[in-house]
Amino acid sequence: MRRLLPVALSIALAAVACGGEPSPPGPGAPSPRPSTRALLRIEEPRNGEVIRGDRVRIVLSLSGARLAETARTEVRPDEGHLHVMLDDRLLSMTGRLEQVIRDVEPGEHLLRVEFVANDHAPFDPRVIQAVTFEVRR
Repeated sequence: MRRLLPVALSIALAAVACGGEPSPPGPGAPSPRPSTRALLRIEEPRNGEVIRGDRVRIVLSLSGARLAETARTEVRPDEGHLHVMLDDRLLSMTGRLEQVIRDVEPGEHLLRVEFVANDHAPFDPRVIQAVTFEVRR
């Protein structure tokens, strides 16, 4: 019985420590990410499109928010910029809705574009679109 008492006491203390109200975030704890009404769409290339050559034209549309010229620490739900990724590689962080990717290798590719806040972090929920396309020479 004496051997079981320390085990039972440990279990009881652990149960008390895990219960109760959650503690507030401490200093330096991340705050929740803002949401946005922005809607992003990849107009070109279209999903499943076959592109001839080694240049891919990207055309995007954005509504409900505006693109900022420069990044800054002030986070606003109606302002941000775009992170453009090809095959999980960041190509650009831009405030433009059109660009051309040069020297794209033949094969299937995944293009992802995300509208992010001025501080480069995503909104919650994320505003991200993706298409797959194929390049042929």
